[in-house]
Amino acid sequence: MEKKLSSKYIHMYMSISRVFIRLTGNVLKLFPFAMVICPVVWFYLCPEHIISDIVNDWQDADTLEKILLVKLYLKTVLILTVVSVVVLYLSSDKFMPVKRRK
Repeated sequence: MEKKLSSKYIHMYMSISRVFIRLTGNVLKLFPFAMVICPVVWFYLCPEHIISDIVNDWQDADTLEKILLVKLYLKTVLILTVVSVVVLYLSSDKFMPVKRRK
């Protein structure tokens, strides 16, 4: 009682897989760049009292709390990178091609 998938569904699955792999590759390419740019922009735009609170918390924290802060930073950068890649993809012509008039 095994059902075979039609070639239409296999083609859709393969195209979705290709898009997912392409987006994942773009995220992995941009992640190191985002790890540098995100804190630079954040420190430039953030008020000084918030930065001083974070530095004081970092100096007063033990090892476990420092690890948690680093994990929070990495998760935040990863989420920002994924969101930026998805927004770039959704705004590109690959997602919704524009019909050109001739």
